[in-house]
Amino acid sequence: MYLSEASGAILDVLKSGGAVSFVTAGVSMVPTLRDRRDKVTLTGLSKPPRKNDIVLYTRADGSFVLHRVVGRDRDGYILRGDNQWVNERGVAPRQIIAAVRSIERNGKTIECAGLRFRLYGAALPAVRFFRKNIYPIYVRLISIFLKQK
Repeated sequence: MYLSEASGAILDVLKSGGAVSFVTAGVSMVPTLRDRRDKVTLTGLSKPPRKNDIVLYTRADGSFVLHRVVGRDRDGYILRGDNQWVNERGVAPRQIIAAVRSIERNGKTIECAGLRFRLYGAALPAVRFFRKNIYPIYVRLISIFLKQK
């Protein structure tokens, strides 16, 4: 069953204060969420999402997406997958359905409100800078060096 097929029941559970868990699908949040391997537990929003929270929201086409809050501007929230380079701007508060409370990986539960996870989220911009700007140079230099031998 796809998330869109169960959306009515999921919304009812979240609105009543319950939690919903499911295995994620997709690569936009790698390495934080691994495709069809990690399970997330969602809860409804008791307060507005803050920077680095992972939220479930709906796009204009009706699709459901789990992405990280990277900021907010006058047009709404700015969201982005951890494995993506382009921000999704103008996400209205009404489009955000829930927040990820925890992630289950290999039988262990990672609490998203915990200090370690918050620090991980804060470190992502530096990791992204390295992946986009420094790592390609490193790979190029290594390939040149290996060709010379």
